[in-house]
Amino acid sequence: MRFYFDIRDKLAIRDEVGRELESASEAVVYAKYLAADLRCLEPDVRSHLAIQVIGEGHQQIHEEVVFA
Repeated sequence: MRFYFDIRDKLAIRDEVGRELESASEAVVYAKYLAADLRCLEPDVRSHLAIQVIGEGHQQIHEEVVFA
């Protein structure tokens, strides 16, 4: 299955390529890793920064807040 990982803040950055993963639970775990990477790279805490996991059918599966 292909999942997309959109980055949301004041503006959205759409993932147009996506990533092949076996299940939605793997996609959620991958989003958690992406959020951890963003926390390391982003010098300022941005309370609205999040990663949205989008499934093949364009439905949102999960939203991972980067700075919780």
